[in-house]
Amino acid sequence: MVETAKLDTLPKSLADEGKQVFLNIEKNIGDSPNKMVIGSGTSFKGSNIQTDAIEIYGKVETSVAAKIIFVGSSAEIIGSVTCDQIEIHGSVSGAIQTNGKVTIKKTATVIGTLRYKTLSIDEGANIYSDLHCTNTDQKTLDKVAQLKKVMKSAEPVKGLGIKNTSNGSESQQSIEEPKQEEPKKRSFFSKS
Repeated sequence: MVETAKLDTLPKSLADEGKQVFLNIEKNIGDSPNKMVIGSGTSFKGSNIQTDAIEIYGKVETSVAAKIIFVGSSAEIIGSVTCDQIEIHGSVSGAIQTNGKVTIKKTATVIGTLRYKTLSIDEGANIYSDLHCTNTDQKTLDKVAQLKKVMKSAEPVKGLGIKNTSNGSESQQSIEEPKQEEPKKRSFFSKS
């Protein structure tokens, strides 16, 4: 009778086949067949990592490619990172290329080139990177390039006394004294 009561609580198909009950649950907390977890105290070296999602709490010395990357506060990545979204609490040394959002928390250290669409940096984070926003369109980039050209070849502002002189390939600047107009002589007795 005890066995029948136990079977009544389980779905008939699972109880009959002897499968575990948790397989019937659609979403389990912490279980994802496409997620890789590298625990703290673990060191991973060698071939490239490619997965859908990865959580890193240990040390990784290779390139990482995933859709979603989470870097724990004790984690260290040495190598390039390519992803859609990344949240960094630990250390990343290498180029980071994201097609989405980068979130850098206050305990993070990032060294290397960082390409992103959106960026969030908490106060206290250590960033030693060249930041490149990939969210701009070509029209905006062309305007910036044109503005740089104009600024390099711009005429000096009149009245500041700065004159550009070219000697070969070097450009020098010399300062001229501004010319002051002589005041008109007026006489109290003359009719001018």
